[in-house]
Amino acid sequence: MGDSNTRDRLLRAAAFEIARHGFKGASLRGVAARADIRAASIFHFFPAGKEELARAMLEHIMDTIATRMTPTIDAGSGLPPADLIVRCAAELWDFMAEHPEYAGALMREAFQPDEETIADVLRENGERIVKLATAYIEASQAAGELADFNIERFLFRLASFTVTFHASPTMRRYILGPGYSAQDEREAFLRSIREEVSGDAQP
Repeated sequence: MGDSNTRDRLLRAAAFEIARHGFKGASLRGVAARADIRAASIFHFFPAGKEELARAMLEHIMDTIATRMTPTIDAGSGLPPADLIVRCAAELWDFMAEHPEYAGALMREAFQPDEETIADVLRENGERIVKLATAYIEASQAAGELADFNIERFLFRLASFTVTFHASPTMRRYILGPGYSAQDEREAFLRSIREEVSGDAQP
């Protein structure tokens, strides 16, 4: 149990460090200090060092998203497609709200990759998720159950807005004001998703 907790702390600490400094700038000493362990102990969990830790962190993010989505999709298999898409969007939003450090790491490595082997983890997992989502939406559109919208742009907006919102607290406060409501923003986001997939969005 202790090893599992320590590994989880290391993954979260690595996300904080990479979000702040990028892969090249992140240090194992900084990760260890944030995780409250000795730097040498990192090699017990990740013998290959920083690259192995960073890859494990990104894989953990993607696997956790998939793990949280799967029961939602299974439980919602009888739902109208628009309802299921909104539920999946809500799961992604809530996960990023719970783990803004993961949102920060994703934004840093997705938009400013500074290590190709690390970026590969996002690309490989992202392609798989996009392929599955695209196939589902295309089939639903063909059956007349969803509006005719550009799937790639929709998925990009959904993912990029969700990640950016949770990775950029300063931008949120600056644009929305210090008294903004996180719950109101969540509801507005999900409402916009429903409007687009249902064809109710204003041009």
